[in-house]
Amino acid sequence: MMLLMLPNASPVTPVRRSPRRSAALISLAMAGAMVLGAASPVAANPLDDAKATVVAAQQAADAAAARYEEAIGHYEEVTAQIATLQAEIAKNRTEAGELRAIARRRAVEAYKGRNSLQGESFLTDNDPLTGIRREKLLSNTKRQEDKAVERLAQITADLEDQHRALEKRRAEQEVALAAAESEQLKVQAQLQEAQSALDVLEEYLRAVAEAQRARDIAASIARSASNRSNGRNYDGSYVATGIVCPTRGAVSFIDSWHAPRHQGQHMGVDLMAARNTPDVAVVSGSVTFKAGGTSGNGAYLSGDDGNLYYYFHLERYQGGARRVAQGEVIGYVGNTGDAQYTATHTHFEIHPGHGGAVNPYPSVRAVC
Repeated sequence: MMLLMLPNASPVTPVRRSPRRSAALISLAMAGAMVLGAASPVAANPLDDAKATVVAAQQAADAAAARYEEAIGHYEEVTAQIATLQAEIAKNRTEAGELRAIARRRAVEAYKGRNSLQGESFLTDNDPLTGIRREKLLSNTKRQEDKAVERLAQITADLEDQHRALEKRRAEQEVALAAAESEQLKVQAQLQEAQSALDVLEEYLRAVAEAQRARDIAASIARSASNRSNGRNYDGSYVATGIVCPTRGAVSFIDSWHAPRHQGQHMGVDLMAARNTPDVAVVSGSVTFKAGGTSGNGAYLSGDDGNLYYYFHLERYQGGARRVAQGEVIGYVGNTGDAQYTATHTHFEIHPGHGGAVNPYPSVRAVC
């Protein structure tokens, strides 16, 4: 991800489960079970309430993530336009400096009366042919200098237009920056709400002895609540089969493949999640780690399926280089590297057969 500086952004502190809330949920679940056992109607179903909360929070997070990506893309486009304008201005300034030297020389020569020399060579030169050649040379030089003066006037006008355009783009950049910052905070807040809703749902299901099933149900509900259908046709696209979601928890993402970024086109999918949400091995294989550069803390999973998977911007690693099983935690969501001022997320890439990257969105959409 990219490289956008949001100086006012602050991470959302993960919500801790309180013993009091856990005890209350367990008591609620036990009471509900007793009521169901007595075949008595209940006023409200805590499971349905928890599901509804997950649906609302996930959809709100998805909407905020889409707005955030749009704001980031606009910011990057304007930033690129500013760089182009600055390069053009620098080039024109250089040319203008050279033309000013010609214009000054032209002015000095005009002041000294050089233009009045036309025809005088015939009076001072005994060879008429030599005089004609000299007059022709002076005439050509004058035309070239006149063109230089005209070009200088045009460049001066162009520079004024370019400066006005630059100021306009900078103002537009500030607006895009503010919009991205605002949406970033909304994404973090909505994802935290979604994670809290998932926590409540998992605790409820654990209270009725369904701890393992809790993870599957919670993930399924979040996946069904999130509308990943964006109207695009992915027929014929590469899809990594047999993988699990790279991020274990509430996550939101859109298809940002080849979206504009300051370092070039976006070559992955940004899985937005709360800070310290676990990232897991999508398949079994060997994982290595490397820190530094634009990627920040990166994990590289050489899968037993023959593919290479990248995880970038991790908050920290889990363990060291090793063999891992599918679903094993290898790190945690963060925003290290050039993502340090953006919303916390994991940049995820798929490289089939250890080759070039492909759009991971179709693969991730099926499992997250």
